[in-house]
Amino acid sequence: MIDVNDILKNDSVKGLLDKFGVSEEQAKSVANQAVDSIKNKYQKNPKQMSSLLSENDNTDDDNVMAKEVEDDFLEGLIKKVGLPESVADQVKGALPGIMNTVTSKLSAEGKNDEGGIAGMLGNLTDMFDGDDNNAKDGNKSSGGIGGLIGKFFGK
Repeated sequence: MIDVNDILKNDSVKGLLDKFGVSEEQAKSVANQAVDSIKNKYQKNPKQMSSLLSENDNTDDDNVMAKEVEDDFLEGLIKKVGLPESVADQVKGALPGIMNTVTSKLSAEGKNDEGGIAGMLGNLTDMFDGDDNNAKDGNKSSGGIGGLIGKFFGK
């Protein structure tokens, strides 16, 4: 399994976020948003997202999926993380490094396939904030660290 600290330890990701003045707390939100974007696109098209996250050369379809992930990530940085558009546009440059970290971790664990990716994305999301974006009734789950913190602070 990979955690937010693995993503934030990636030198290119860390350097880019530092360069644009992203605070440590915002950096965690940026990493969380990247995973959320990857997860959203994985749920839409698991085979294509698996191909994109593989260590194989990207196909034209992979490049289309990468652009969709990037667009979703940029929108989330602005709407959910609250970064100004000009900063978010620069921070989106961290996405390839984040995706590379995810791909490397999957490959190292021998889980770079659809099942392994699905399992890791579920664990990542639960670990980051307990969000269940697929909740049928619109309620968020209360799992993970975010859910635990939320219980203490009335979130």
